[in-house]
Amino acid sequence: MSKLIQVFLMVSNLANSRDFYERVMGLSPKKRGDGTCAYETGGCELKLQIDFDPIDLKAFNLEPPREGNRGDGSIYIVAIEGEIGQIHKRIKDAIKNSDGKLITEPREVPWGESMFLVQDPDGYLIEVREY
Repeated sequence: MSKLIQVFLMVSNLANSRDFYERVMGLSPKKRGDGTCAYETGGCELKLQIDFDPIDLKAFNLEPPREGNRGDGSIYIVAIEGEIGQIHKRIKDAIKNSDGKLITEPREVPWGESMFLVQDPDGYLIEVREY
């Protein structure tokens, strides 16, 4: 059986990203290192990493992240304990002083859940659900 153990995001500014994930999204760091920070999320680890040197990336046949929104086309889903309206209000208040962006208001979706969208400082899109 396979399982997802880590979501790995290369970020342009680790301090901005840490502020967003800790203050806005409410995560606590599990591990910190030079240029990296990991968060336990219950199901898999979320790891933030400043950009690798292009030479190191090339050794793995990888390209550096594109300029602009690194997260174009990517969405990951976060379930937060609580009522969706209260979660949205807390994030809406906290995100004002961050480089993140609130994309939608809470809404019912055809697959039977309530959710809203938030964008992190690098453009990674987060679907927030209640559980």
